[in-house]
Amino acid sequence: MKYLLESWENLFQGIKKLVREYELENGIWSSLNIAVWEPDTIPPKTLREIVAKEILSDENKNHNYWDNCSPEWLNRKLILHHSKIDIDLYPHIDSLILPWEKPMLGLLPIACWANRKESFKNNWYMVNTPAYDVVSTWAWYLWEESFIWPIYSHEDFKLKVSNLPKWEKPRLIVVVKPWNPCPVWASREEWEEIIDYAIKNNIRLVNDWAYSSVVHKNHIPLLEVAKDYKELDWIELFSISKTLSACGWRVWVAVWSKDFISELTKIKWNADSGAFWPALVWLNKYFDTPESKNETRKIQEMYKRRLNILIPIFEEVWLKLACPTDAWFFMLFKCPKFVDWEKVETWTEFNWLMINKIWLVWVPFSWSEINGEKEQFIRYSACYDAEKQENIDRLKEALNKVKISY
Repeated sequence: MKYLLESWENLFQGIKKLVREYELENGIWSSLNIAVWEPDTIPPKTLREIVAKEILSDENKNHNYWDNCSPEWLNRKLILHHSKIDIDLYPHIDSLILPWEKPMLGLLPIACWANRKESFKNNWYMVNTPAYDVVSTWAWYLWEESFIWPIYSHEDFKLKVSNLPKWEKPRLIVVVKPWNPCPVWASREEWEEIIDYAIKNNIRLVNDWAYSSVVHKNHIPLLEVAKDYKELDWIELFSISKTLSACGWRVWVAVWSKDFISELTKIKWNADSGAFWPALVWLNKYFDTPESKNETRKIQEMYKRRLNILIPIFEEVWLKLACPTDAWFFMLFKCPKFVDWEKVETWTEFNWLMINKIWLVWVPFSWSEINGEKEQFIRYSACYDAEKQENIDRLKEALNKVKISY
């Protein structure tokens, strides 16, 4: 017996399945996957040595449940690492370690009393798009409504309150800044406008800052601005996934106003047994080493070098950037109109044409409408080692087999 309605397949999972099937038949790395790879590098050696020591420890506590145990020393170091802000100076702010951040995002609508629509004037959620939107998936499974805050390429994907729907206000606004797929940083002025709107309309504000340590130096985290607004209910999430090439380790930290933490922490306490304790210990010890800052900087510089190589290669075959690449991980291009003089109607069609012709794997994004038509984009990432000449040659050879135009 099934209870769930038939639902869509996650875009990334669908493409990953396609790649696995192709490479099972044609050999590993036979696809040109510049879209859905996780980092092709591994965590720094110093970090791995600390982890290994902690995992081999005979201490019982290292292998037990730790529930909501979030040592302040680690929270503080993680937040300092990502934002350069010492939250100990702000008593109205709190934080919490989060394992497996994407499932934890499902607690956000629950913490906003999902499904109790009769109790609230604001009874739905708002997410910026195009973006890799996890909260809308959770809202769908909770039988909740979520709507789009449109952002546009002609505005460099800036968050503008003027683009929000003019009808009823949402209970929660979730943004991903700088985000997947739009590698554009946020300014203090953007945050201030959003914060004023959220306070005025009693809306909770969340920023999922997954790529925090691989972004342009001009980016302003929500924390830097929100810390001065005690009346704002907000959360910002930071990750070590791309920062330390440790996607599978799944360690995040959330920083927020205390009203929000009391509700989300209670739900997490009742439903989750906490992070892997050695993970908390090794991060704490690693950030105390002289190597940590230098190794993080090297990872950031690596992505910048790769993008500086990849972007001109794509532009040479007439792909057009949809926005500046200010966060050093993604490239977002406008979807072409023709491939080999064949008209392309949708980003889905372009996806299949490129895969079938040259097995170049990418991720399509579309949502925000202009004059009744959705903008359509394609996203590549810097998880492809463009510093290896053989990889550059292979990519150029594949791209030269097709003609792309707008």
